[in-house]
Amino acid sequence: MGIAGVRKIGLTLLAVAIAGLTACSVRKPDAAAESGNAAGYGLPAENVQLKAVTMGKEPASGMDSFYRQLDALTIEDLGITVRFDFIPWGEERNEIGRAIEAKDYDLYVGGFWTDFKQYAKRNAFVDLVPLLDQVPALTEHYGDLLDRAKLDGKLYGLPSFGKPGAGFYGVLYREDLRLQWGLQPIDSFNALEQYLYKAKQQYPNTPMINDKRFGDVLWDMLAGGDYYTIDNDYAVAPVKDPYKVMSKYDTPEYEQLVRKAKQWYDDGIVDRDILASQGNQTSKTFELMKIDKKPLEFSNHFGAVTGNYIDVLKARYPEQRFGWLDIGFDLHPEKVFLPEVSVDTSSMISIGLNSLHPELALKFLEKAHSDRAYYDLLMYGVEGENYKLEDGRVSYERISEQNRKPGWTGLYDGYMAYPAKAPGEWQAIVDKLTVTEGPKLAEANGIDPYEGFIFNTSFVSEEHERLEKIRVAYVQPLAVGVSNDIGSELAEMRSELKKAGMDAYLNALQSQLYTYAASRSVRR
Repeated sequence: MGIAGVRKIGLTLLAVAIAGLTACSVRKPDAAAESGNAAGYGLPAENVQLKAVTMGKEPASGMDSFYRQLDALTIEDLGITVRFDFIPWGEERNEIGRAIEAKDYDLYVGGFWTDFKQYAKRNAFVDLVPLLDQVPALTEHYGDLLDRAKLDGKLYGLPSFGKPGAGFYGVLYREDLRLQWGLQPIDSFNALEQYLYKAKQQYPNTPMINDKRFGDVLWDMLAGGDYYTIDNDYAVAPVKDPYKVMSKYDTPEYEQLVRKAKQWYDDGIVDRDILASQGNQTSKTFELMKIDKKPLEFSNHFGAVTGNYIDVLKARYPEQRFGWLDIGFDLHPEKVFLPEVSVDTSSMISIGLNSLHPELALKFLEKAHSDRAYYDLLMYGVEGENYKLEDGRVSYERISEQNRKPGWTGLYDGYMAYPAKAPGEWQAIVDKLTVTEGPKLAEANGIDPYEGFIFNTSFVSEEHERLEKIRVAYVQPLAVGVSNDIGSELAEMRSELKKAGMDAYLNALQSQLYTYAASRSVRR
């Protein structure tokens, strides 16, 4: 995740408030009479079954109750049933890609972590724009924010939707060990590096970094204060001149990143087999932390850590204490822009072009974002079996780890979600990072210079495909420290990117960004 994830609050992250509930319906005993039945939608007498995919591990129990409750809602309201398949994290890119190619599902999840844009451009998903007049509650809920999720004028999925939240991407670490080891508070890159080396000394058989995406996080740590990332993979702009596009790979800071990555790789901080790893290694790290074989998670987002890691780890090891280094709030708070509402296009729910019932699938998504009974069931599961609700907060206390149901990936909605009840010292961390007054922060930091900007890549689609191949072959090894002669390999990488069409790609982005900047100045 690039600093774009710092500019735009990570909406798949922790929910921070119960708000906006007046805009969503609440299930009542006579809801069928109020909302209409299947006949009201002009549906056939027999129920249609939609197939959906989501990420995570299916809970050990509660799914029978889950489907009974879900069927009671969907059959009455829409004349459909919905069934989910779970894909483990770590297999998302390959498995979702395979499912899209095989046309297995009506509803897919995705984002930058599943090559969403590439599949969208190949017409794998339904363009939702022509169908939006059939879901007025959904369009009212999102307002004009759906325009920001369009790709080349088409809407290929519903993005996560939210309000100012808590935390961005960052590092989870053991605060009790930091104190035991006599290290300084982890509030800077240098302090984090000291912790990494001490942790490697104490856990010699465990690489501290095993996820090959760590180069993106390292960029944010080392260069995030000097540049905005306009395009997560290629383009940046100086903070002092946000509309001047340049290649990330031509900056001196990128060479600094490569040298630091190699140092960590050579010193054993980074897994020697990192290039062979799956794209997402968070599940592997979590398993190691659960058996006290690893004292940190180098890269994850705050919501995932809060919702998945902390309760489980604190239940197993009550004596352990945890800390969090946040890339946004801790390292680059001056670049945190929090509008009152926003969308997170890094996580989407899409309807497959192969679906025989796209209108019904979209109406199901409308219910998921506007009806409390639907949202709670799809996001949290069955109350009492998969989660508890205590004083308006979601709690997993005394809920078995195996029974926690992961929320439907991409559904997160900040105006529907409950805040979390966190154990021990973690509640103070949540409270510290929680921002409930976005306009005040926006007033302090100004307005996001790219708010609402969407790069239309249709004019450089061929160049983008070639650049992607070069990124995998040349960029990725350097970014994770796998190199022999950094100088020559950097030069070769830059030469290959140029031959693949980097100049044309950047020129197209620059032209669109100038037009956008001019329109902003006129509006003001």
